[in-house]
Amino acid sequence: MPAESAIVFHLGRGDVTPSDVIAFADGRYRAMLDPSAEYVERIERGANLAQQRAQQGGATDPKLWAATDGHGADAQMQLRQSLTRYHGCGLGGTFSDREVAAVVAARAASLGRGFSGVRHELLLLLCEMLNLRMFPRIPRRGAAGANADLVPLSYVAGAIAGDGDVSYLGRVVPAADGFAAAGLEMMELRPHEALALMSGTGMMTALGCVAWDRARHFARFASALAAMAMDVVGASVEHLDPRLDALKPHPGMRAASEWLREDMEYGRGDTARDGRPATQMLRGAGHVIGVQLDAVEFVHRVLEIELNAVSGGPIVHPASGECIAGANFYGGEVTHALDGLKSSLFTCAAYVERLLALVCESATNGGLPQDLAGNVSGATHGFHGMRGAAAGVIAEMATLAAPSALHARLAARDGSELASMGTHAARDCLEMLELAESVAAMTALGVCQAAELRDAGGLRRRSKSVYRAVRQLVPHLRADRAQDRDITSVLELFRAGLLPVGNER
Repeated sequence: MPAESAIVFHLGRGDVTPSDVIAFADGRYRAMLDPSAEYVERIERGANLAQQRAQQGGATDPKLWAATDGHGADAQMQLRQSLTRYHGCGLGGTFSDREVAAVVAARAASLGRGFSGVRHELLLLLCEMLNLRMFPRIPRRGAAGANADLVPLSYVAGAIAGDGDVSYLGRVVPAADGFAAAGLEMMELRPHEALALMSGTGMMTALGCVAWDRARHFARFASALAAMAMDVVGASVEHLDPRLDALKPHPGMRAASEWLREDMEYGRGDTARDGRPATQMLRGAGHVIGVQLDAVEFVHRVLEIELNAVSGGPIVHPASGECIAGANFYGGEVTHALDGLKSSLFTCAAYVERLLALVCESATNGGLPQDLAGNVSGATHGFHGMRGAAAGVIAEMATLAAPSALHARLAARDGSELASMGTHAARDCLEMLELAESVAAMTALGVCQAAELRDAGGLRRRSKSVYRAVRQLVPHLRADRAQDRDITSVLELFRAGLLPVGNER
């Protein structure tokens, strides 16, 4: 359920941003429709127009207009059931409730613009599903992005009509039982409403919003780790001189450099600790993380356009009374943006893994023991195993970083279509973020170990705050032990927003 302090957001009244989708996904927004009589009348006019066209059998697309062929409502209902059911071919695990909430919010935002011919009643139901946190179970695999995401989004349309399973109050139950428990009425969708729910870029756009949100948090984490590495090896901060930014003013690089100056307390007269020249890798922190920030900003622009677009088809124009068949369901722009984000995620995560190597190598860590083994009696291997695990994760990320758009032709069913692969790109981004955050957690443990070996003295505020938060859950590594639970502890801190890595701006 949305929190009591949730902000009421009126869909259909203005533009929707990726931040708004995340607020819906997290339950910080309560969804409502524009209550004005003008809005309600416009939505119903479009729905009536679509229904009239269906009854007349004036089909430019039989799947949409459902020529009745003399069988009236029964034939239309059979067509709706056939449309949602034969697309129910998804496989693999299911997306999380947070991810599906983003999907429902994105689909409601597009349909709520009033050009898809759906009833006001259906839009209200989507809002109630968001508010009551009752979500269809959507398989993770089976989308090619041809005519957008018919397979995964068929699970949304099917659940509304009583097919499949939903998640409600922490349990997975049949859709009919979930609707009854939530006090909601299922709907007998009109055939063009089923297609309106299924056609369009709602899936890839919503998952892209979740990836965008996590990617910007990861960038801040990476920046904090770079600053901590500079701190624990005693590196100079000369490379943070803002005059350098002005000579190569990429927006992301300048923002990342500002984070680093903040974390390293640059310009506060603290020259005593600025003795050891920073390695080339440390000097490049703002440049590498800056690419990630610029990619995040580009993704935001593309997703905002897509969220406020009418991405299905055909278009039902309530003002002119026209029904226009086009290809607004194509998701190429989203794919292009998310493929770029995948590339920057790989580079940024690889940089974070290199920070772990830097603080573990005695040749580069300012005199600390090899692999941060510490001063203990007997044989100990410190972070030797952790370094191997981090390198393995980066190798796995490399397989996911290849552009999804390269497979568009392979995923096409016939010569009449070209898949966009947008949902593949979004899903790859989310999987890469799982891995990138894990590498960051490993590196956080490494820099905290390095800080401990320096007696945690003389650390700057950022390093000290992260060190203390980690040490609340993870003790110093004094002898060899399994560190998988240590990694999980840091990950949980970060994902709960409890690791003080700094705020994005």
